[in-house]
Amino acid sequence: MLGIKLGRSRKPRWERALVTGASAGIGRAMAQQLAGAGVDLVLVSRSGDRLEELAGELRAVGTGAEVEVLAADLSEPGGLARVEQRVRAEEAPVDLLVNNAGLGYEGPFHAQDPARVSETIRVNVVALTGLTHAALRAMSTRGRGQVVLVSSMASIQGLPMTAVYAATKAFITSLGEGLYEEHKGTGVTVTTVLPGLTRTEFHERGRWNLDRWPSVGWQSADAVASEALRAAARARPEVVTGRHNKVLALLSSKSPRGLRRSIIGWAARRN
Repeated sequence: MLGIKLGRSRKPRWERALVTGASAGIGRAMAQQLAGAGVDLVLVSRSGDRLEELAGELRAVGTGAEVEVLAADLSEPGGLARVEQRVRAEEAPVDLLVNNAGLGYEGPFHAQDPARVSETIRVNVVALTGLTHAALRAMSTRGRGQVVLVSSMASIQGLPMTAVYAATKAFITSLGEGLYEEHKGTGVTVTTVLPGLTRTEFHERGRWNLDRWPSVGWQSADAVASEALRAAARARPEVVTGRHNKVLALLSSKSPRGLRRSIIGWAARRN
């Protein structure tokens, strides 16, 4: 389990964090690292059994962190409403919201199941926006708190074969940038995280063909979580995780968007 390196600060700035998509991948790694630092947790995922298993593991670590389990399907209005209610609660308030839950399916847009397209938008956009709104309203009243939005390197360029996923991540990155400026100087901060290729169950669930993706530049979920939490602890507006991704982001910012689109489109058609 990796620790949160906070520079000169010896303890995290948060008392209780709510993490969505906590049963696997980056969300699970964040929960482990936060619990290791003694931060109380509210774990959210549609998989209640996996959450209970994780909660047991975290309690056994012996850091004294309280762990609450909230099984909810964020693609459903009822599930989202229950998590929003927990985010707004005045008792045992959440002062760190990690919006990590996300979906993404690979394939030509016109051939995808409309139900999956709708589900992706409901989780990546609708649920994230609703939870962020609930959190920022409560945090603004208290004058402190933080929201972490897990976006993606996919947000910086439209991607054929994963067009909906990339578009939802572009929404998240834009939202985070605007909200950071809205709350500057208020005691409330918003940090947007842009990971690249990360070794998790995400691609398997989305039926991505990884054979056509590069073999270099992959990060572990632990590494992404560690970078993300360090950036959040320092109230940074945005972080691109991984050296490889930082170079790609810099090169992307220097090249014309049309050229990038043509190159990515050519590569997608070839594969």
